Amino acid sequence: MALEIFAQTGDELGEGPVWSENEQALYWLDISRKQLHRRMLAGASARWDLPGRPGCVERLTGGDLVLTLDQGVHRFEIKTGATRLLCPVRLAAGVRFNEGKVDPSGRLWFGSMQDNFGPNDEAIPIERFAGTLFRLDRRGTVAAVEEKVGISNTLAWSPDQTRLYFADSLANRTFVYDYDAASGTVANKRLFFEAPDLGVPDGSAIDIDGCLWNARWGAGVVLRITPDGRIDRRIEIPALQPSSCAFGGPGLDTLFVTSARIGMTPEALAGTPLSGSVFAVTGVGQGVRVPPMLWDGNPLPEGEGQRMT
Repeated sequence: MALEIFAQTGDELGEGPVWSENEQALYWLDISRKQLHRRMLAGASARWDLPGRPGCVERLTGGDLVLTLDQGVHRFEIKTGATRLLCPVRLAAGVRFNEGKVDPSGRLWFGSMQDNFGPNDEAIPIERFAGTLFRLDRRGTVAAVEEKVGISNTLAWSPDQTRLYFADSLANRTFVYDYDAASGTVANKRLFFEAPDLGVPDGSAIDIDGCLWNARWGAGVVLRITPDGRIDRRIEIPALQPSSCAFGGPGLDTLFVTSARIGMTPEALAGTPLSGSVFAVTGVGQGVRVPPMLWDGNPLPEGEGQRMT
């Protein structure tokens, strides 16, 4: 195993890494600073300032990206940096988007949580289970899959497409559902993993063996968890708050790990000065190829957004 610094960007809240196979590049967010980052394997980097606070970034059919942003799902045009609303999703006051992934059939799943940023972008405590887990299909139908969520995190599907993993960071628990790929429905929610002595579950990636790689906020580690809920590998990350991970690289054999500096004391930052960087870990496994979000590229007609089922 080898661990390297992939990008030393000092992110306040680095999140949501997603690999672009066509570009051989990693995209990720700094949610706190409302920024989107890209770094090519060849070394070239780019950064875009976003018009609102993002929750997740994913690939979209046609080569652009999709963002959850403010009150909806937006298309992000890479060449121009412009955002365009695809589907409005109305959130309650004091709630923001957080976390999102594309399932094996090209649907976008995304969550929300109590907004932890105050009027001056200062961090505030999260005290309410005010979030929702949503599913958006290519026809523009939005379904509320799970309600009364604290902090939506960890969306990952087993390689055989029979399981969905989902974490509620405020509850400090990771759950698993039975998943039907044809319909996108879930059932039989149950506890999958809980380890309060190892930080808080944040974002995750799945490998070809069906193991879940989970970033543990506050513990400085990424855990590999087997399908039966056992820890079989632990990777130390030189950042106190690893926030998410994604497999990438030409063979999907590099694990990219984002991290955050938000809320850390000066003493904690002095102990882990690389916090807020993105790390690249090799020699630990291989990921599963994920399709882009399937969409025709056009906004929904007026009044057709957020058709709840």
